[in-house]
Amino acid sequence: MFNRIKGTRDYSHKQAITTETIRSIFIKSSQNFNFNYVETPIIEPAQLFKRSVAGSDIVKKEMYEFKDKGDREVVLRPEGTAGFVRAFIENKWYSTEAVQKFSYFGPMFRYEQPQKGRYRQFYQAGAEYIGEANPYIEAELISFAQQILGILGINTVLKINSIGDQEARDKYQNELKKYFAKYKNDLSQDSQQRLESNVLRILDDKEDSKKDFVKKAPKINNFLNQNSNKYFYDLLSILDYLEIKYQIDYSLVRGLDYYDEIVYEFVSTSKNKGSQSTIIGGGRYSNLISDLGGPKLAASGWGFGVDRAADILFEDDLVPDNSELEKVHITIGSTNKESMDFLLLISNKFRSLDVNVEFIKDVSKSKKIFERAKKLDSDFLIMNDTVNNNPMFLAKNLKTNDKIYFTDSEDGLVDLFQFLEDNELRQFQELDDYLE
Repeated sequence: MFNRIKGTRDYSHKQAITTETIRSIFIKSSQNFNFNYVETPIIEPAQLFKRSVAGSDIVKKEMYEFKDKGDREVVLRPEGTAGFVRAFIENKWYSTEAVQKFSYFGPMFRYEQPQKGRYRQFYQAGAEYIGEANPYIEAELISFAQQILGILGINTVLKINSIGDQEARDKYQNELKKYFAKYKNDLSQDSQQRLESNVLRILDDKEDSKKDFVKKAPKINNFLNQNSNKYFYDLLSILDYLEIKYQIDYSLVRGLDYYDEIVYEFVSTSKNKGSQSTIIGGGRYSNLISDLGGPKLAASGWGFGVDRAADILFEDDLVPDNSELEKVHITIGSTNKESMDFLLLISNKFRSLDVNVEFIKDVSKSKKIFERAKKLDSDFLIMNDTVNNNPMFLAKNLKTNDKIYFTDSEDGLVDLFQFLEDNELRQFQELDDYLE
């Protein structure tokens, strides 16, 4: 017997359908906001992430990294932005795409401690908007994220901050190092290492961030220059006009090194959220594209934790109603071998018209066919006529008990389609073609 690898999940039908529903909502919202949907490989060069997120926990502890048979260092992608930027540069999308807005959806991999809302394989969606500093870009991205969460019915609070430009962050990090040096022995082992390598991450460490001395640490807003302050408050003014509620959180820094200026998170307010409550998080990155060998272009974007959203939908009983999409509209069966081929032909005809059909593969007694249709809660039953012992077929509305008999001919199919349409299954274009 084999077991799944720790941190991975087997998706039940309902879980898989929920994830697919989230994906459909994401892609439809992408179209609403005129984002170009793209896909990139799951496997990428290891150096791509070592260069783009070098100081993060992702590179230090969490990458699935190995050498392939060509002795190349590769990884299973741990996040979406770096892979997108690689594709953006390599394919010269900056010169071939009229709209410089992109979205993507797919599995990511991180070797971290599995817990509620955190898995080693997980789905992430993302949105990236290429463009120089303009608060309307962030406002559109935040509106995009809010629309998705609104459609899903997930309640969140938007937390937002400015972490300024590189000069401001350098000054701020130096001040933090001096401050936390006094409390070094009170920090976790991870945070003690971050004291030299990535001191900002101490602020959002899941354990240390709860300690009083961390809460009282210097705030980034005291180090921002005039331009960063203006940009931040211009964005807040736009959000106010759009009636998008937010909370300024001066301790919010995000976990990836390439962010600058604006950062934000949509944090779930679900009572069942567990320890991982950020659903969507992102910000501006002014230098990542050029740092990875591309043109000097700035961008802004966010990542969407799809599995966390799906978990909340289940726990809060908010799973989208797919009953009509999944419903078996028609059950089709036969009590004799001679009718099977024609009934299978009918089954495939309906399926090609986007009608959900369950075709019973074995010759069965009438009672079993009816029981199967009832168990599936089908609206209609189609089978051979067993009462009159003639080469006719029965179509029955199981909700109203209305029924007709029809033949295995073109006229018979017209009668069948007309019956189903009269019983409000749907409007069949093929019926109109037959009638003409």
